[in-house]
Amino acid sequence: MIYDVAIVGGGPAGLSAALTARVRGQSVVVFEGANFSDKLRRAPRIDNYPGLPTVSGEVFMDNLQAQVRNLEPVIVKKRIQSVFPGRPFVLMAADEVYQAKSVILATGVPVSRPIAGESRLLGRGVSYCAVCDGNFFKDKEIAIHISSKAEWSSVQYLSELASTIHIYPVGEVAVLVRKKLENQNGGTGVGTKKYTFDVVTGRALQEIIIPANCTLHLGDPWHAIIGEKKVEAIETKKGRLSVDGVFILREADPPDKLVEGLGMSNGAVSVGRGMETNIVGLYAVGDMTGQPLQVAKAVGEGQIAALLNLLVLDVVLDVEHAQDAG
Repeated sequence: MIYDVAIVGGGPAGLSAALTARVRGQSVVVFEGANFSDKLRRAPRIDNYPGLPTVSGEVFMDNLQAQVRNLEPVIVKKRIQSVFPGRPFVLMAADEVYQAKSVILATGVPVSRPIAGESRLLGRGVSYCAVCDGNFFKDKEIAIHISSKAEWSSVQYLSELASTIHIYPVGEVAVLVRKKLENQNGGTGVGTKKYTFDVVTGRALQEIIIPANCTLHLGDPWHAIIGEKKVEAIETKKGRLSVDGVFILREADPPDKLVEGLGMSNGAVSVGRGMETNIVGLYAVGDMTGQPLQVAKAVGEGQIAALLNLLVLDVVLDVEHAQDAG
């Protein structure tokens, strides 16, 4: 069977696209190899979704999933390993091949090499999104594990909320910070002074200030996140530090591993206003298109992609009918 649209990912963006496409009568297959957004399900509450104050992530996803299932899309509990553009698109799972006229990517930002304790304490003091969860840590002490240059704006945002922040740069971010600090103060990089350095954030080169309530920790990798019911501390090479929460701001596995030739910019998929990518018939929605990592954004993008795709398929169908008539 050739579906009208294949949706890769069953989080809020993917399910929103599936809902919109099915309401408009399209044949839809949704591929979800996990548990329909484990990350969101662990959120104790979502404070900023319009019309749903303080709903939990689990309740939100259960309701959305039930709403979509009532429209009877085909749901395949498999992970898609590769997508090959064409007419039709070919999607490869481990043991099966699927075909669709169009594809909507909604895979989120998958995490590789999690820190010990990270998955268990996700939603209980561990967060990946400063804008989503920053208010939970107002006037509290937090630690930030950052390996993504594009996330330095999150450090600035959190510094306006938390009382004390410990920043642990990793990888290329650590190299960048160390070089800048060597140029500015002879290499003494740990402290609470204000340092400035340029990093590429989003689309432009910006100057980032590390505020006075932040302490830099260089060369001190994390071994584990400690806590029973919630985050209590981090264990690093140099010892244990008690904190109220942690933010892990890392680079995601690049989506262009899934689709060869997919247009990217600063680690996110490049899309137009209709969520279309550089490949005709292929769309990307949700967290994989970049900041902000918000549920409302993901839901909106899923709907936009499904609606634009409906128009595109109608045009293609009209052209094919005209060719057949000629």
